[in-house]
Amino acid sequence: MFYELIGKLSIVLFVGFVSLLVTSIILGLVLLKKKRLILPRLLLFTMDSFYLQVKGVARMFGLSDRIVDQMGIEVRNSLSQERFSRVEPQDRILVVPQCLRHIKCPARLDSAVGVTCKECGLCIIKDLKKEAERLGYGFYIVPGGSFVERIVQRVRPKAALGVACHKDLNMAMHGLSRGKCIVQGVSLTKDGCIQTEVNFQELLRKMGPGLRP
Repeated sequence: MFYELIGKLSIVLFVGFVSLLVTSIILGLVLLKKKRLILPRLLLFTMDSFYLQVKGVARMFGLSDRIVDQMGIEVRNSLSQERFSRVEPQDRILVVPQCLRHIKCPARLDSAVGVTCKECGLCIIKDLKKEAERLGYGFYIVPGGSFVERIVQRVRPKAALGVACHKDLNMAMHGLSRGKCIVQGVSLTKDGCIQTEVNFQELLRKMGPGLRP
């Protein structure tokens, strides 16, 4: 009788767990497709606590792994957008990946501040740097997520806007949001190791909500 009860309880818990994962995927798809944020805290909890399991269930439904990271990015953007907009630009940083650079970029990596843009104009980083400086942002070009954490620990910004591939961006936003840093993110439209791309206009909109003239 005891073992039968344990067996039934295990089945109930398993079904409940799978239902939670499926529900979260549905809520995430609603957010991505219809821009409707429903039960965001539940969605964020599931995405953070059962990241690999959610990806596994997504694959069962024929969905790409990437969509799970998109969900994580979008729910964090939605939850923190208003708070981000209230932070003065001087207390924000913009962090972009070094893979945005042109293959012939003359800049070199500095172990303390990342890549220092020489404003050669071969890629869009020059324009991003110019706009960031106009608004008052701290601007950093980094080789990876661990570098972002070092910068945040050193600079202590109140808010950070990041650009990266879906997986790296989701992971970075998750890590930074556990502290006091308010996060926003824009995914690369073309990822890879070199000469990646980002939606320039979308990034400009994220940089200055309510602050641009």
